[in-house]
Amino acid sequence: MILTGRIDEKNQLWVSMTVGGLHSKQTIEALIDTGFNGELLLPLQIAIPLGLQLAGAAPYRLADGSISQQMLFTANIGWGTTSRTATVNVVNSDTALIGGGLLHGYILLVDFQKKQLVIKEPGVDEPSPSQPPSKKSKSSTLKKKGGK
Repeated sequence: MILTGRIDEKNQLWVSMTVGGLHSKQTIEALIDTGFNGELLLPLQIAIPLGLQLAGAAPYRLADGSISQQMLFTANIGWGTTSRTATVNVVNSDTALIGGGLLHGYILLVDFQKKQLVIKEPGVDEPSPSQPPSKKSKSSTLKKKGGK
């Protein structure tokens, strides 16, 4: 699987995905938050119409250090060519988040200079945001900078 996203003017990483429940499915854009250990966090206004199934509850440590008991739901997600079931936190927020739990096992390639974002499975080679310079071109660049 190879999935491309976008980098906004604040250098935030965004990815489009399809999220579905018992009643409907919707394509959303979610912010990648590597500080969130869960899989997916959805705002109430997105989650309720989908009809997500309750999976349980778990305590979560919030950014301010406090502990919050949150209900967990399951959703069917599609991103790139991959479809799977994900655990979803539903909160009173405006932004959907993709956490480290969903990214686990994937390679996240970010090129802030070119504003390119790629998520890929290990072993998938193309496309990548930028190829590192070959050893020859790197050394010739260094010689030019040194004036030799």
